[in-house]
Amino acid sequence: MKLKNIILTVSFLGLMLFNTTLFAQDSNYNLIKKELTQKQIDLLQKEREVMKTNREAFKASLTTEQLAILKDKTISKTEMKQRLVATFSADQKNMVQSQQVRLRKTRESFRKTLTSEQRKMLKERIDKIRNSKDRGELKDGPRINNEKDKKVRNRGI
Repeated sequence: MKLKNIILTVSFLGLMLFNTTLFAQDSNYNLIKKELTQKQIDLLQKEREVMKTNREAFKASLTTEQLAILKDKTISKTEMKQRLVATFSADQKNMVQSQQVRLRKTRESFRKTLTSEQRKMLKERIDKIRNSKDRGELKDGPRINNEKDKKVRNRGI
């Protein structure tokens, strides 16, 4: 009977720990979302939907040559981007440019709706993220690809 209780307790604790890490990012977004007005939330939600549809339309416009560039694991992300941009058609360039312009305008309009308290709260949260100890750093150097296309840490090789 004791063994069942121990197994049940360990399983429950494991489940709780897993759930807290699973919802960590979502909870940060919800904390910020609580400080926004409904109009601001609607603006962000509408823009998110437009971005999704634009992304899908752009993906549908990619040629087989462009898809091959994206799937090539032997080139760096920078080189991949350069090769891909070089193959863009006029329509694809217009799609990318219009999305960038739309994003800038949305940011400007969102900033105009923020109150001073909201600005302060967002600035504090962003600074906290930027100043966190291990933000964006990789342990033991940059990642490299191994033979099986899995990411592994560069351990001083």
